[in-house]
Amino acid sequence: MPIGVERRLVCRANRPNVRNSREPVDPGGRSPDERRTHEQDYGSLLDGADLTEVENMSGSTISRDSGSRLSSFIVSRRRSLVASIVGSSVLPHPGSIVANVFTNAFLDRLAHEVARGDAAALDNWAAADADADRANEHARIVVIACATVGASYVAEYGPADDVVAYLDVRARALEKALRVESPAAAASVVDPTNVVDRDEVVSSLLSAIEARDPATCEHSRAVGMWCGRMAKHMGMPSEQQTFATFAGTLHDIGKIATPTDVLLKSGALNDDEWETMRAHSRIGAKMLERIPSLREFAPVVRAHHERLDGHGYPDRLKGASIPLVARLVSVADSFHAMISKRPYREAIPVAHALDELRRGIGTQWDPAATDAMLAIVQPSGVRRVLNAVRGAR
Repeated sequence: MPIGVERRLVCRANRPNVRNSREPVDPGGRSPDERRTHEQDYGSLLDGADLTEVENMSGSTISRDSGSRLSSFIVSRRRSLVASIVGSSVLPHPGSIVANVFTNAFLDRLAHEVARGDAAALDNWAAADADADRANEHARIVVIACATVGASYVAEYGPADDVVAYLDVRARALEKALRVESPAAAASVVDPTNVVDRDEVVSSLLSAIEARDPATCEHSRAVGMWCGRMAKHMGMPSEQQTFATFAGTLHDIGKIATPTDVLLKSGALNDDEWETMRAHSRIGAKMLERIPSLREFAPVVRAHHERLDGHGYPDRLKGASIPLVARLVSVADSFHAMISKRPYREAIPVAHALDELRRGIGTQWDPAATDAMLAIVQPSGVRRVLNAVRGAR
């Protein structure tokens, strides 16, 4: 067996079990045999290379195993990555053939770089490719590509500090190299932290959750919907409504890293398994902190299991110290969890779930957030009766 293939197989054996030990799904539609053949084309890149550490000119480093894994990931996901990058709405001509060709060429060279540690080759290619007519577009593609690869990689394998940091540094360096020093180019510098549309990154993360557990993905979307409606009912401005929707959708993103035997267990969790499950809010926040376009949601994701009385987790926050949107997410998360069928229990009737929310007002859940959920879910006739009862007290 060639050295490169052997190293790649060792790396693959050490990957987190994100697909329940099944053959990874290729978003590009290739069969497993076709994908293996395509990956083996890159096996020679590893032969004889010193992969102890991959280091670029800016000093950012990536480990040998991470470089090998990232290279294989780029190759195996190339088709879906290209489609996502080229289709970005921030490009001047989304989906163009020219953008497609440039993106494929860049991903080829990026895979080569992280496999062999040959940053100079990619730097030289970027400098040689600098074109006054397409400088802005090419720079944008590089930044979008690095952000997309990073977000997709994190969604697939979980937190990866060295990979995300490496891609961020390379995006900035290559973006600068690709630009032509002219007034027009200098006036339109790409901000790597904002250039990738949130919808694209969130969609990638949700796809990773859905591959593990469709029910968790459905729950995430539902909680996002409820949070947006609650924010609107509470009179929040449209920007906050959108923020609440995204935060609710992302609240369980940390479950990407939760072992499948815990996530999908049909019986009660033991103490160790509960600790593992509860780690998802902390892990999710750390994941989002590493994705520039989603960083602002990290505090909400971390705090969505806190309780008003201070008996929640992971930080035992209390009252107003819990972010307002996290208080909305807590109510929406609990309500949808109660009315949904789970591996370990049947769904609870909506009326019973609403009673449970009422019992937890002021201790577990925020009164304003809970009242918003009750007002949205209850039929108008029931609300009128409740208001009349309250007025008579």
